[in-house]
Amino acid sequence: MRNAILAPVTLAVSCLLATGCDWNSKEDYSPKQGYNHFIKQQQEAAAVSTQAGAGGGAAAPAAVPGKATYDLYCVACHGTDGKADSPAALAMNPKPRNFTDKAWQAKVDDAHIAKVIKEGGASVGLSPTMAPWGAVINDEELKNVVAYVRHFGQ
Repeated sequence: MRNAILAPVTLAVSCLLATGCDWNSKEDYSPKQGYNHFIKQQQEAAAVSTQAGAGGGAAAPAAVPGKATYDLYCVACHGTDGKADSPAALAMNPKPRNFTDKAWQAKVDDAHIAKVIKEGGASVGLSPTMAPWGAVINDEELKNVVAYVRHFGQ
């Protein structure tokens, strides 16, 4: 019985020693750092594509306030057309909000939409899968995203 317990423990310790596991590592892992790096890359990519569009030979369409931020954070679930029919949305339960729903657009105010974007779905009793974006979207851009969400209901 003792050998049955001792053998796996010995094997585990041997594997740790063989792989050079550092139990006394001073380096802290922070998932937020990785996330912030990802967000910075996404923002830089969006800025480059916006600049490329503005520098083209033909006149570029006027920038739509909130669209770049919507494309960066919202499009994966709510879709490019706001209908929440993206591949990710189809796999989600509950489904993300369809912004083209005129009845929903009529019954919510801008403050409600801003709160959901800023604090997440759970803050208003909706799905917790709607992430809070307030830490990465400033108030001015939040206002622009709300206006962009509103354009889907027109």
